[in-house]
Amino acid sequence: MHQKIRVFADGGNRLTKIMEESKKPFSFPTIISEPGVELNYDVNFNLFDLDPEVTKIDKDSILVEVFKDGISLGKKLVGKAAENKGVIIKDKNRYKNKSEDEVIYYSILVGVAYNLVKNDKSEVSVDLTVNQPLVEYVANNREYINQYANRLKGNVKVSFFNLFNITEEIEQVTFDIDSITFCPEAIATYFQYAVNENGTLNNRSSKKTIVCDIGSGQINIAAFDSLKTAGVNTFEKGMLDCYEKISMILYNNYRNQLDRKPFTYDVDNMIRFQNKKLKVKKGVDIDVSETVDNVFDGFAYEINKDFREFVKSKFIGNCDEVIFCGGGSEILFPYLIKYLEEDFVCTKNDTKEYHNVIGSMYYRIYKDHAKSM
Repeated sequence: MHQKIRVFADGGNRLTKIMEESKKPFSFPTIISEPGVELNYDVNFNLFDLDPEVTKIDKDSILVEVFKDGISLGKKLVGKAAENKGVIIKDKNRYKNKSEDEVIYYSILVGVAYNLVKNDKSEVSVDLTVNQPLVEYVANNREYINQYANRLKGNVKVSFFNLFNITEEIEQVTFDIDSITFCPEAIATYFQYAVNENGTLNNRSSKKTIVCDIGSGQINIAAFDSLKTAGVNTFEKGMLDCYEKISMILYNNYRNQLDRKPFTYDVDNMIRFQNKKLKVKKGVDIDVSETVDNVFDGFAYEINKDFREFVKSKFIGNCDEVIFCGGGSEILFPYLIKYLEEDFVCTKNDTKEYHNVIGSMYYRIYKDHAKSM
């Protein structure tokens, strides 16, 4: 394996984000089918010539078997395929360290493999940069971090299967993960703002800046006085708390029109892709935007209080700029500025949920430039 590429991975509670250096990032839900369950929903329609022929791998139809150092980690549905077709599904345990979570581990390996297939590559060496929550990065000792890195390193083979004929292999990719770099969430985003594409610093690097990364399970905040980290904090709350509250309200209000209580990913999909319309029995759509807006407004007010306390403890007076990032900021930003814009200059990039993987690339560019000096 002579070709070496850099890949950046952010295994989130809700979405796994992957980006090869200087290429367009992509994401998929951090959900897999339950390990050990054979999801054989293949119905043989060959007599009628109705069995679909699949030649191209689609991000929303991933069925794979992953082999790590020659040992199978199981054949599993991943992402949208698990949401749509999984009989029993498993998502990330938000109360467990990301470095210990099997769903994130599996999803990152599949994400790297899908990136290689998408770019028609195989038999390559991967230099992998992984985002870690601030609290894990700060609290974990060097030995623990090395253990996580060693777990990711090694030879990986991923077989992609036809979703409609689960014994038919349509693609196989092999790669070696030979080096790992960890980059903390929120801190990664700062480098996207403070570093130029050639690795030099821009004028933003001399400011007092707060980065607030709103994720599905956590909120990471980092304060920077120029390039010096003035303080960090992690709040164990996130968008999943909003989704769970919305789910409870909707189920209580429309119990007779629903077959079950909506899962958190159902709520997320409803907000992102269905314009806050709840689909109930008989295909009827109910506009639940008022409920959603009320929950988000209350959550934004809570974040506003936590944020102000954090800023007060780090800077006398005020900071120059507040940068909001993470998938949650895409949804909550209009609600947050309602409470913060009078006292803070609030900005948000248009890179959606990809702030940390893009920031990790700038972090590596900065380190490369510093080494060359």
